[in-house]
Amino acid sequence: MPGPALPALIVSESERRELEQLVKRPSTPQQLALRAQIILRASQGDSQGQIARELG
Repeated sequence: MPGPALPALIVSESERRELEQLVKRPSTPQQLALRAQIILRASQGDSQGQIARELG
């Protein structure tokens, strides 16, 4: 049985730009880039399950 839906994650435009830069920067450690991708996807309204399936 699925758990309760989480509230929308709100990310400001400046935070979004910074997260996108982290994801694109080749020197960013992979774990940090993955976390940034998760935050970006959650702020777009993707569910936890969908994010987990697509990002592993």
